[in-house]
Amino acid sequence: MNINIPGIDIEKAIKNSGSEKLFIELLGDIYKLMDEKIERVESYLAQKNIQNFTVEVHSLKTTCRTIGAMDLGEDFYTLEKLGKENNLEQIEALTPGVLNSFKALKPYLEPFAKKDESNKSSYDKEAFSAILNELITAIDDFNLGAAEAAVKQLFSYDCDSELLEKLNSLDKLITNLDYDEAKELSNHLLSSL
Repeated sequence: MNINIPGIDIEKAIKNSGSEKLFIELLGDIYKLMDEKIERVESYLAQKNIQNFTVEVHSLKTTCRTIGAMDLGEDFYTLEKLGKENNLEQIEALTPGVLNSFKALKPYLEPFAKKDESNKSSYDKEAFSAILNELITAIDDFNLGAAEAAVKQLFSYDCDSELLEKLNSLDKLITNLDYDEAKELSNHLLSSL
């Protein structure tokens, strides 16, 4: 597959993600979370909540580096450092430009966000539980590739809307690298099956 996205080092991204398939999935995940992430950064900045602002830009730095957007990752790293130094003036000066560069990726990522809704497997409690256990192991091992693969498998089952909502939350937590919350939700899902 020939992927060409300005500002993204595809070779590095595939290496960082673990495989081309996982890289492509990651692009779709990021597309879906972009608006929410940008909104959070802007909102924390408006509230002058430097601590949460720093947490968000740290997460975006990691995300950008994983998908090979090295310059953008560096920009978010600069914002993270400024956050740790409590340098509000510089943060306010630089953040809009960095977020605009991040937003510029959106149209390039959109094609990767299309979900294949057809051919879902019928729900199987035992298989579903087994995948959740694999997911928890992947989280414990900080294995992003395995965690994403497990979540994708969970989505391949035909679930009711309530379960689907929880899977969407789980997907977001994994994409955001919120492993503790993802593990908690996975355990909760397991016990409620």
